[in-house]
Order: sequence, then structure tokens, then C-alpha cells
Amino acid sequence: MLDTDNSTERLLKPLIKQFVQNIEYKGAIPGDDLDTLLKGMHEYAYHTGIPYCEGRRASQSFRTGVYYALFCYPNHPLDVRIYTGIYAWLAVLVDHEAEVHPAEWQEFLPRFHGGLQQASSIAQSWAEHLRLCYKYYSPVVANFIVTSSLNFTNATTLELSTLPKIARTAGGQRWPFYIRDKVGVAEAFAYLSFPRDCCPDISCYIEAISDMNTYLNLTNDILSFYKEEKAGEKHNYIHNRAFYERRNVYAVLQDIIEENLEAHHRICLSLDGKDRYARAWHEHAMGFVTFHTAGDRYRLCELGLGERYTDETGAITALRQSV
Repeated sequence: MLDTDNSTERLLKPLIKQFVQNIEYKGAIPGDDLDTLLKGMHEYAYHTGIPYCEGRRASQSFRTGVYYALFCYPNHPLDVRIYTGIYAWLAVLVDHEAEVHPAEWQEFLPRFHGGLQQASSIAQSWAEHLRLCYKYYSPVVANFIVTSSLNFTNATTLELSTLPKIARTAGGQRWPFYIRDKVGVAEAFAYLSFPRDCCPDISCYIEAISDMNTYLNLTNDILSFYKEEKAGEKHNYIHNRAFYERRNVYAVLQDIIEENLEAHHRICLSLDGKDRYARAWHEHAMGFVTFHTAGDRYRLCELGLGERYTDETGAITALRQSV
């Protein structure tokens, strides 16, 4: 059922506002090379053969990739930022395509492991991009990124074809977390914070990876919840967890916010004194909030919590504009 009154706004605005205050969010500091980043991403996307600027969905997907690289990895070397932006763009495309064409995408992993040509330009580009990861990240880190990406690809094929068939039982208490973790690809994005040339020592941050994974997943859940409620979406982590816990969905959301703040605090403790690693993660953590507040799809401007990084023509800007 679509939300038609203002109860969602009234209930969610103070919760989200308090969350961003508690993590001491003051806005992202985007990289200063937007034009070069855009040029590099456009060139890469053009050579994939994927129509990336034709139609609303295509252009929004590409902008998602630009925003992720711009806000979340502002001090990565340019070639790594281009890589991460293209990764985020392709992940959005895979998320949609694997839901719509599950049988085709269930063949992705066998083809990937066998080094075979994939069935579509998106699948082929995704496979090639995952292999390119080893150029910018150490073998162990790249292995984790690829593994997380493959789990995401595999799990996403289930979202429309299989998950609606599940008859939920009292024994499924851990199911919401399991499927959320698989389809979220947060672990990959967490590891993308630490390129080999900038952050070479995995021992400096791997202790916190589980909490980074939690932070990215739960922050997305918190900041996506408004637009999902307005659209009447019920098959998300918050609603699934509320079902199994037999609790009000907003009470569950409050618990999730508290759990996320605890994860954020543990990460800060773990990275204390490890300046380059702490900085890389802090930029990602704060930029991830901006990624949502600046993205039209999350509709946070309707709560007075949006930020604008586009000019009057709709072009992306590196500086925050007045809303």
C-alpha cells in the first residue's frame, strides 16, 4: 500500500536527523577532479558498449557511479576512482538485470570461473571489471572484493524469482540478515576504501571490516527507508526483521539505528592512530551519507534532509549547491 499521508515524514524525519547528527555528519568533501573523473568514466563506459546515457534509468545508474566515486573515495588516485565509479555503476545495472533475467544471470558464475564469454554486454563488462580489481588492490583484498561481488550477483537472481515463494516460519530469525548481507555487496565497497598503493597493510583495518560491512548496509537501510515506505515496499531488511521479531517496524528501525551507531563507534576505536586508514574510512562513511542525501532516488529532500550537487541545468557539481 502506498503511503498517502504525512505519517511517514513525521515518524522518520527525527530518526534520520538524529542518526546523522550522532555520527557527526557535516557533509562530504568531494574530490577536486570532477571533470577528469567524468571524462575517465565516460570513456570507460563508452568502450563497454552499454548504453549509459540513453533514458532515465541508464543515466541515473551512471550518475550513481559518479556520486560514489566523487563522495566516498575523494582522495583515491584518479585511476582507482574511475575504477570504483564504474564498479558502482555496473553493480546498479547488475542488480536490475539479475532480478529481471535470473536464469541468464545464474549462468554468470560458471562462465566467470570458466573464463567464458558472458551472455550480455553488461555481464561481460562486469566480469572484466572484477578481474581488473587486481590491478589496484592487493591479491587478498581483491579476492574479498570479487567474492563479495559474486555473492551479490548470485543472490540478486533470487529476489524476484525465489524469495517471494519463501513461506516464513518461526525458525527464520537470521534469514533477514543473511540475505541482506548477500545482496548488499557492502563488503566489497568497504574493501574498495583501501587501494594497495594508498593503504597496503590489511592488518591495519581488517579487524573492522565486519563493522564497516554493517555500517554500509544499515546506513543504506536507514536512508532508503523513507522512499521505500512511500512506495509501499515491504520486502526489505527492516520489514523482514520486524516480521520475525513481531515488533513495530519503527521500533525495529530505532534498534537498527542504535546498532549502526555502535558499529560506527567500534570502527573508530579500531582505526584510532592509523591515520591513513582512518581517513580513508571516514571519507567513505561520511561520503556514503552524502551519496544518499544528494541522490534524487532517496527523496530525502522531502524531509528537508537532502543536499544538492547539481547546477540549474542538472549537471553534477563538486560543490554543494543551495537547496
